[in-house]
Amino acid sequence: MVRYNFWDKFFGSKPKKFKKEANKQIKETTLLYMQKYGRANWVKVSDIFEGTLEQTDLFNSNQGKMFFAIQGIKNKINSITNSLRAEGHPIISGTSQFGGRYGKGYRYADETCDDFIDVWDEKFSAWEKRKSNLSKEKQTDIKLIEKIIEKLIAKNRLEEAEKLKQVLVQYQR
Repeated sequence: MVRYNFWDKFFGSKPKKFKKEANKQIKETTLLYMQKYGRANWVKVSDIFEGTLEQTDLFNSNQGKMFFAIQGIKNKINSITNSLRAEGHPIISGTSQFGGRYGKGYRYADETCDDFIDVWDEKFSAWEKRKSNLSKEKQTDIKLIEKIIEKLIAKNRLEEAEKLKQVLVQYQR
């Protein structure tokens, strides 16, 4: 069964293909921009936008504008729900493990809900999942740094390789 997504109606007859191609284009151009300008300086999101998307057909098409507008709508709703949580409302955003904020949505889980205990249990188990994902990310970063060190040694840049090893040791404690 095909899952209906309300937002897909704005992307023509093949919304998945449009999104896939749009994301691919954004990913490729962002990577190229970051490789060109991001090695020496911090690059702001606005700089990436101006340098990669602002003048493209993707951004200037009706579907492209809706593609970017939907992300703005989602960010605004996420911001508002976070402020409600900060005010003390028991709103739970589902996590990516359960399709949450990125698909499952939000729940108002106070004591009057039938399954509020299960929902809160799910929320806390998601925290544990994120901890393990963070651990995996750290291991990936360590492998990347080790590869950079190998490249530095191969290029006879031993002083830089040694400094990067010190960084690695410092944060592996």
